[in-house]
Amino acid sequence: MLFYVAESTSLHVSGIIAIVVMGLYMTNIGKTRISSGSTHAVHHVWSYIGFIAETVIFIVSGIIMGQKAWHDNEIGTEDYVKLLGIYVVLHFIRFFCILLFWPCLRKMGYGMSFKQVILCTYAGLRGAVGLSLALMVQTSPHIS
Repeated sequence: MLFYVAESTSLHVSGIIAIVVMGLYMTNIGKTRISSGSTHAVHHVWSYIGFIAETVIFIVSGIIMGQKAWHDNEIGTEDYVKLLGIYVVLHFIRFFCILLFWPCLRKMGYGMSFKQVILCTYAGLRGAVGLSLALMVQTSPHIS
């Protein structure tokens, strides 16, 4: 609901950022408003809702991207080469960003080793979030 309100109304703000801000708010203040007895039940309900949402995103993105690749014949070898190049470049960008903030992370108490920096680099946008972003690009009239 929050994503829809942020993206589709006159607010014109990022839905992803709105959800992240709401998550930070709920982590900081919202947990104190839920009784300890119902925390376990709420966790299970939201886990199940998250599972269903992720499954729907995978199904919808598979259908949309599959139709585009199969029927429209718009995806060619050049597109796959570009995707591979973007994939590699994004990993380097993520690595340098994490490396840049590594001293700050260590001072904040995370104490990351270099192996963990590499793991965080590789464990970036995967799964439902990446597919959601791909669908947003696919359906956007502003991106050719």
